[in-house]
Amino acid sequence: MHTQTLNCVGKIMLPATRELALEPSVHLNDPVTTAIEVMIRHNRDTIAVLCNKRPVGQVRLRDAFAVIGIRVS
Repeated sequence: MHTQTLNCVGKIMLPATRELALEPSVHLNDPVTTAIEVMIRHNRDTIAVLCNKRPVGQVRLRDAFAVIGIRVS
């Protein structure tokens, strides 16, 4: 298994924006693969990252795919 797939969402998140929906979301320490699953399941290209039920950032599907070695054009 590629070791980068074990990275957590917190390592690739971007700052949250005010208009970012809080659902669906992932936790700061969730694996990147969990974020990918949530985004695909909910047909989203960006989701909120929460810590203690508060938004701390966002993660983009494109960035999550890059971590696991998939390039999206």
